[in-house]
Amino acid sequence: MANKQEKADRLLDALVAHVHETLEPGRIDGWLEGELDFLLEQAERLTLGEMVSAEQVRLTARKYAIEVELGGGIPELVGEMVERFYDHGIRTRRRVGEVVDEATVVALVDKLLEVPLSRQGIGWLSRNPVLLAVLAGGAQLGLKTWLHQGVPGPVRGLIDRRVPPRWRAGLELRVQDWLQERLAALLADPWLYSDDNLGALRELVLVAWQEFAERPLEDLRDLLDSEDIQELFVIGYDFWREFRHSDYFATQLDAGVDAFFDKYADLTLRELIDEVGLTREHLLDDALRFGPPAVQRLKEKGMLEDWLRRQLEPFFAKPETLAILDD
Repeated sequence: MANKQEKADRLLDALVAHVHETLEPGRIDGWLEGELDFLLEQAERLTLGEMVSAEQVRLTARKYAIEVELGGGIPELVGEMVERFYDHGIRTRRRVGEVVDEATVVALVDKLLEVPLSRQGIGWLSRNPVLLAVLAGGAQLGLKTWLHQGVPGPVRGLIDRRVPPRWRAGLELRVQDWLQERLAALLADPWLYSDDNLGALRELVLVAWQEFAERPLEDLRDLLDSEDIQELFVIGYDFWREFRHSDYFATQLDAGVDAFFDKYADLTLRELIDEVGLTREHLLDDALRFGPPAVQRLKEKGMLEDWLRRQLEPFFAKPETLAILDD
């Protein structure tokens, strides 16, 4: 029995040494390439639906999207990242137009003017009493400023002396009511949203963009600082933490998983890889970039050998294995 166990131990040592040799720096690249080709070949024989079910993915998606509570360090990490991104981006000498090209802005403006929601939104604004009051107040202030500057001082003084304050206050209220009515009528006029007028609005937006695009990114400090960005993230993060627990989100998440499986369940794993745009060259490049350094560290720390022995020692200690060695 001892003799058979010694043979098993020698075989185990030889097998571990063989794996170490296979993963030596001069050989590991070829091993990784060969293993990748083997896996891709097998992936042509297996479909997504054979390997995993929609229910399994739904449960996993729900766990990470709904049940798992994100650690408190995430907002802090995001805050630090935003601070660095902001400082690095602001210090550059690039213009705004070099970061966001005009074609993107044109496509976005055209789409916003095209969708019914935009036109309905403008119509809703025309019926919003708060907005109408603000616009009327602004128009009234402009009118008062123009009269103050255009009417000679002696005439203004005469009016102030001759017209009682309560009359002037009543006149201002009537003027404001009239302005609100006129603005409501103007904003509700279908002519305002005709294709010609929307085209003029499009040109106005693009002219404004062309001027803004020439400004350096550094000027954005005056519009938005890093603290503003972090606060916006916190607001969005707090919304997400509440929204992810709603029934609506869970329903939409399940619908998304079902849609994915309806489309891809019958595809082979290789076809699925191709569908998302990954090529053999992409996968091999990543394997060669991360694999050899990671394996080398595991070998240096003895962790690779420990893992191999933990997996193989039970096999070489089995009576069936020892019986084979006895033949």
